[in-house]
Amino acid sequence: MQLLLGLAAAPFVVWLVVVLVREPLRTALPVYAALIPFGGAVALADSKFASLSSLAGIVLGAGLALHVLRNRQAGVRLSATVPIWLLLLAFAGATVIWSVDPGKTVSSVYILVSLIAIYVLVAICPVDRSVLRRVENGLLIGGLACVGYGLFQLIVLGGFPSDPPVPGSTDGRFGNGLLGPNNQAVALILPLLVSTTRSVTVPDRLTRVLYGIVSAVLVVGIVMTGSRGGLLATGVAVLVLVAAVHRGKAIVATYGLVAMLVAAFVFFTNPFGLAERNVETTSSSGRTDIWEVGLAACPEYCAFGSGWGTFPSVYAETQASVPGASVLVGGGAYEPHNVWILVGIELGVLGVLLLAAGLLATFSEALRLPAALRGAPLAGLAATVFAATFLSNLEFKFFWMALILVVLCRNLTDWDEPAAPADAAPPVATFPDGRIPRSNGRG
Repeated sequence: MQLLLGLAAAPFVVWLVVVLVREPLRTALPVYAALIPFGGAVALADSKFASLSSLAGIVLGAGLALHVLRNRQAGVRLSATVPIWLLLLAFAGATVIWSVDPGKTVSSVYILVSLIAIYVLVAICPVDRSVLRRVENGLLIGGLACVGYGLFQLIVLGGFPSDPPVPGSTDGRFGNGLLGPNNQAVALILPLLVSTTRSVTVPDRLTRVLYGIVSAVLVVGIVMTGSRGGLLATGVAVLVLVAAVHRGKAIVATYGLVAMLVAAFVFFTNPFGLAERNVETTSSSGRTDIWEVGLAACPEYCAFGSGWGTFPSVYAETQASVPGASVLVGGGAYEPHNVWILVGIELGVLGVLLLAAGLLATFSEALRLPAALRGAPLAGLAATVFAATFLSNLEFKFFWMALILVVLCRNLTDWDEPAAPADAAPPVATFPDGRIPRSNGRG
C-alpha cells in the first residue's frame, strides 16, 4: 500500500521540485522560510537532513546554484559578508585536523555548509520586491501555522510535551519536539516584526488591523514557550523597531508595551503552567554552570579551537575540574548557551574575530537600508544576535534567516533603479555640440 501511495505521489513530488528549482527565490525560499519554525518535527526519516525544512533547503540550494549558473551576467555588487562567512566555514572545516572529536566535527561542518551555502547563494542573486514580499509572507505563514499547532497542543491535546518525554508530565513547554522552547521563541520574532511593521505601514486600515491580530497571535506563541531569554530578545526587537521604523513609531511602542504587560501577567499568574520552569540544559546544569566550565576550558582551547561541534566533549572533559559544575546524566549533550563561548572554544580567537566581523558587516548593511525597508531586518538581526548570548543558535536556520532578510533588502536596493521625482524637469534638448537652443518666446 505504501509503495502504491509513493508511486501515485511521485509525479506531484517531481512537479513540485521542478517548480521550486525553476524559480528558487520566488518559490523555494518562501517555502524554506515557512518551514523554519517546525525544525525537525516533520521528518521523513531519523536524520538531521530528513526534515521537511532541510529537504526544502536542499532543493533551494540546488535551485539557487542553477539560477546563478543561468544568470551569470545578472549578479549584484558582492556583499562584504560573503567572504567573511566563507572564511569562517573554511576555518571550521580545517579544525577537523586538530579536533578532539574529528567525527563530530565532520558531521557538524556538513550542517554549517548547508546554512552558509544558502546564505551565499542568496547574497549573490538580484532581488525584486516580489521576492522580498513572498519571503516575508512565508515567514508569516510559517509562524502562524506553528503557533496554531502549539494552541492545538495546549487546548486539544491537553498540554505541551516535556523534554525528555515523560508520560503524565505537566512541565511541558511549547517548542519541545520542534526547535526547543528557547529557540522556538526566537524563531517567531522575525515573523512578528514583519507583521508589526505591516500593521503600521500598509495603506488599508482593515489590512493593518489584520496584521495587528497576526502580531498578537505570534506574541502568544512566544509567551507559550515560557522562554525568558526569548521575551528579552522580543523586547530588544521592539525597541530597535521603534527606533528604525519610518512611520507609526508611537503605535509600535504601544504594541510593545501591551505585549510586555501580557507577558508579565503570564509569568506572575502562571496560567496553564506556562511559567512553571527553570532555565535548564538537557540535564540539571544551568547556563551559569556551563559558562563557568567553558571559561575554565578557554586557556587550553581558545587559541586554535577544539574543533567545530566539539563543545560537549570539552565540557565532559573539563567539568570535573570546576567545583560545583553538574555532571551530565541521562544522555544528551551540553550546549554552551552562548554563541561567543561556543565559537571561542570550538574555533578559537580567529573564529571569534570572523564571527564578529560577519555580524558587524551585516549590521552595517542593515543600517544603510532605506528607511522604508530597515525596520524588520535591523530589529530581527539585533534580536537574533542578542538571543545568541543565551543560546547556541549558530546552527539553526532562523539565525541565518535573519541575515538573509538583511541581504535580500540590501540586494533589492542595489538592484532597483531609482525612480525620478514626479516634479523633475524634463530633459533639455541640445545641439550636437552641447549648446542649448534659445527660446523663441512662444513656448
